[in-house]
Amino acid sequence: MYFLLNVTIPSLEKAKPHLQGHMEFLNKHFDTGFFKMFGPYLPGGTGGYAIIEAASLKEVEETLADDPLTKAHACSNEIHEIALGKISSALTEQSK
Repeated sequence: MYFLLNVTIPSLEKAKPHLQGHMEFLNKHFDTGFFKMFGPYLPGGTGGYAIIEAASLKEVEETLADDPLTKAHACSNEIHEIALGKISSALTEQSK
């Protein structure tokens, strides 16, 4: 199953102390294949998005509960199950 994650950071000041741990969390779970893609909204500091592959919504919620931003109540997570359609090869080329 695939999910779209929308992360909103209402207060950058509250989030700042947890951003390094958040990035470590993202990279760790990217390396395991949980996150297929992630990035910030621009201009920075307001939140970000991710495409997630997981067996269930419960797995997504349990994994995100370990994110330092989530633990600190410094963000809100909105999760939607999605179906993947076509993906442009240009998108994968841009990420290299």
